[in-house]
Amino acid sequence: MSKDLSDQVDNELPALKIKPLVRSAVQFHESRNNNWSAVVERGTTKEMVVLSSLWSVASDQFHAFDRINVIWADRSAYAELLVLDAGRGYCNLILLSYHPLPALLVSEAGLPPGFDIFYAGPIDNDTGGYCVKRLADGILMVKGKSSRDEALAELLDSATLR
Repeated sequence: MSKDLSDQVDNELPALKIKPLVRSAVQFHESRNNNWSAVVERGTTKEMVVLSSLWSVASDQFHAFDRINVIWADRSAYAELLVLDAGRGYCNLILLSYHPLPALLVSEAGLPPGFDIFYAGPIDNDTGGYCVKRLADGILMVKGKSSRDEALAELLDSATLR
């Protein structure tokens, strides 16, 4: 009697037909869903960052579902984009998140905190002139500049503060 029940259950359930994945459906994670970082120029708006024309030169590197972390060159904002479709010369993106960032704190002298600017005497073979020293470890970040403004500008443009 139990044999009859098991035969009935087997006969009632349709056979599941599973279609196997093709090889192209499976790839290393590193070849899909990449995370990219991009630095955009000062003055780029949140609306401009999703325009295809901004990405037209680099868009052939992107694949669907890649993410792009966007940092403004002046450190005023950060955004995350999702690539929906991309190819040579075009890119369809959506803005996932946008965060305006607070301004960097600057001391009264115009220097970021943790730096000191001083005059080290006449310029002679890349020594002397105006210098900027990092106070944490005493490293000279800028040396041999003819004016305080030049030394400050070089410090603010250095990769250390970006």
